[in-house]
This record gives sequence, structure tokens and C-alpha cells, in this order.
Amino acid sequence: MPINRIDHAAVRVEELGQALEWYEGVLGLTVLDKTKDRALLACSGDAADLTLIAGGQSIESFAFGVDHADDLEEIVHRLSSNGVEYEKYRSPDRPGHDEILGFDLPSGHRMEFVVADGSRRAGVTETTSDGGFRPTDIDHINLLGEADPREFSEFMKMVLGFKQSLALTIAGNWAASWMRATKMDHDLAYMQAQRKSDRLHHIAFAVEDGNHYFRLSDRLVETGNRWEFGPGRHMGGVDRDTQGFGTNCFAYAFDPTGNRNEFSAGMNEFEDSEFFIAETSPEKFPEIMNGWAYNMPETFMTQGS
Repeated sequence: MPINRIDHAAVRVEELGQALEWYEGVLGLTVLDKTKDRALLACSGDAADLTLIAGGQSIESFAFGVDHADDLEEIVHRLSSNGVEYEKYRSPDRPGHDEILGFDLPSGHRMEFVVADGSRRAGVTETTSDGGFRPTDIDHINLLGEADPREFSEFMKMVLGFKQSLALTIAGNWAASWMRATKMDHDLAYMQAQRKSDRLHHIAFAVEDGNHYFRLSDRLVETGNRWEFGPGRHMGGVDRDTQGFGTNCFAYAFDPTGNRNEFSAGMNEFEDSEFFIAETSPEKFPEIMNGWAYNMPETFMTQGS
């Protein structure tokens, strides 16, 4: 059962018009449909990558793609065998999606698997830009919660077939976990929340290369915005070179509600069996989070949504 990458995320925002000033006005995403309560946006093409829902903040749901309805049936079998309740549905107002399978993770997050309509493949990341500042696609997601990262990861691996990429441990206890459904460095990450109410660390969008970061950085400046952190490069293993896990380039910024966006580029690919555990400490975290400079802000580890 092949699972592709993330295909869609639904995020709650305090005020829809203000959020659109960021996602449409600053980042250049295309509004596919809009009502007073929600807006559907695309990075490129005509399939919804992001749904903004008025009221509140943080993640509402996220969807990974599969190629065929038969793949959904295999996931149904896995969920049923493990006593996980699920439902199937369609969202006619969500362009690009046909059948959807939804269920709640042990962390309380709502996860979906989707099959695309038409000839599109759900969860295949577009990384070629149009030469502007707009992100090319949705890329991955990093969740926060009260559940133990190791227990969360075991569910994702044993029930859904995800593979472990990297675990960061402190005094032998898992502090954070990065997983992949594909060969990419990571497709999904999970960390314990510093604030109990936080359920999302960031939703990541893809950018093509270093020049794309230049264009996007200039766009932020000309619209009166700034990065929270980056651009930089993660270093998943402190003493590993840039072929190690967790080595994508990054830049982070907050939307008007305080939901964090990442802009990610340069993920490596790995074989199924590759897995790395890095023992670290709070003092070492800045070195892991940015191999280029010791400039990680305090908000990066303490503030989610």
C-alpha cells in the first residue's frame, strides 16, 4: 500500500479576512473558493492545498494522498484490525479530492487519506516554481500534543505503515519524532507541546531552491513582515554532514493568527531501513535546529498553536 505525501491541511484562523491578507496577499496563494466562514487556497494548480476556517486557531485536519480507492480499503483494514473508528466521505466543495477516509489519531489530531479526482495524484509534491515568490506546494506537517512521541510514532508505524526517520532523545526519553511515508527525509513530525493547548508546530510549504528563499524574503520585507527563524539548515544528527536526516533548508513565519508556516527545500531521500536516533540536550537543540548559525529564537520551542 503506497502512501504519498501530505495533500491538504485545514487550519483555523481567528479572522478570515486577515488570514487571507497573509496567505493570498503576501504568499500569493490562489483562492479557489470562499464563503464567510472558510476559504480554499492552492499553491499551484486547481486542487485545494489549504483550507482556512474562521474561528479559533491551530490545525483542524490534515490529509495524506494515496493513488487508488483500493489503497483506502487497505487502510480501512488496518484501522479496523486495531480498533480505530473511521468514516468515509466526500467534500464536493474541496477541489481535487474524491473519496476521503478520516479518523482520529491517538494524539487527538484528525487525519485523512484522500484519492484525487481526475488524473492528478494526491500527495505528490510540486517543487518547480513559477519564478516568483509563491510556494510551490504543501510539503509536510509538524504536530504538537500531550501524547508521548514514541507512542505516537509506534501507532503511525504499526497501524499506518509510516517509517521512522529520526528520533531526538533527552536523557533517553523521546522528545521529538520525524517520520516518512515516502523516501523523503520526513513527511510528518511530532513533538510534545510545551503549552498543553498547542496542537500544531507548523505546516510546511515547499520552495524550490535558495533563489526562491531570496524572492520570498524580499516579499516579506516589502509587505512589512519578517521571518521568525531562518533561512537556515536543520542538522538532525549533531555530528553528521549534510547527508544526514533532518537536513532540509527552512524559514519560518507566523500567520496573523499565530499559526507557524515553514518554507522547506532540499530534503534528501533515504532507503526504507535507514533510521537515526540522536541523543541531545536543551543546550544542543539550537545546533540541531540550525547548522548554519546559533540563532534559534526562544519562541521556536515554546510557541505553537
